[in-house]
Amino acid sequence: MVQQHKQKHSPPRRGGEARSAGVVSSTATFRRSSIGASPCRARASRHPVCAFASLGASSPPLRGGECVVAILLVLCLLAPSTAHAQLRGGRGGPPPTARAAAPIDLTGYWTAVITEDWHQRMLTAPRGDFGTGANGAVRDPGGAPVGVGPNPSDQGNIPYKVEGAQAAMKWDPAKDEAEGNVCKAYGAIGIMRQPTHLHITWQADNTLKVEADSGTQTRLFHFGPPPRPGQMNYVAGRYVPAEDLKIDVPAGTPSSLQGYSVAAWTAMGGRGNFERSGYLKVVTTQLTPGYYWKNGVPYTGNAVLTEHFRLMQLPDGSEWLLLSQLVEDPEYLNQSYLVNYQFKKLPDGSKWNPTPCSAR
Repeated sequence: MVQQHKQKHSPPRRGGEARSAGVVSSTATFRRSSIGASPCRARASRHPVCAFASLGASSPPLRGGECVVAILLVLCLLAPSTAHAQLRGGRGGPPPTARAAAPIDLTGYWTAVITEDWHQRMLTAPRGDFGTGANGAVRDPGGAPVGVGPNPSDQGNIPYKVEGAQAAMKWDPAKDEAEGNVCKAYGAIGIMRQPTHLHITWQADNTLKVEADSGTQTRLFHFGPPPRPGQMNYVAGRYVPAEDLKIDVPAGTPSSLQGYSVAAWTAMGGRGNFERSGYLKVVTTQLTPGYYWKNGVPYTGNAVLTEHFRLMQLPDGSEWLLLSQLVEDPEYLNQSYLVNYQFKKLPDGSKWNPTPCSAR
């Protein structure tokens, strides 16, 4: 009798449940029956909530821990796999087209806004001008003239090796005209530098078309399966970087001024109070040799162009397209060449004015 009396008035265990002889709390029963067969364990490697729930289920409960684990189990069953849903367009469905998945709208008419390098972009600079004037025209204070050493592009804007700079010094517009190469400054790398208007439209659901009225050029951006985005592996406790954009050039594709461009969206936000946004990445290969600028500063046919397109809206309501270009061309460049351009959106196509290429 004494023993039964002590059990009946024993202090409650952590978590607040009191037990009497021969009685098992309903919370403990739930913990043994549901957690032991938790469907979350099978999904622990695929979802952080599940991983945490499994961790909580396999360790001794803290104060109120049984309730926390129960809630996590419910969340585990209801939480979707976000990354897979984005890539597959929903459970079991096909992936969305590039047009449907676009986080920003690049379509419309745009005009180049030239606020720097005016003499090289609005005019044709003289041969040997790498951004600081003609060779020898500028002198460092107390030093030698710029551009008269072994590498005439020293202190210029483009990080040329001697080979690239010497090729630029051989520019002959009359020769380009005679050989039918008047559009060498209007390739994929050079066209965005021209004082041009752009007209961006969807040619197909997975092909974005960018037309330029300067030189009457057309670029096509081809979208394939989206690369796997970067994501956190909560089980392993490490970040898994995003896959690189896969460049699959169809067999037999010839090299050309505009090359072959593959594209992919990166989306951000779109949940809760965060506005949906993102940017477009484009990688272009299969280029023929061309010019960065109209005065014959060259890139080779092995150059690889990587671009990022972003949008920005100013307080006055104007919309701007921000473009960054990164060129890798080890044959001519000491390092990658990075440059930025800006375009302002136009209300319509009234300023659209296609003009032919010019070598001068």
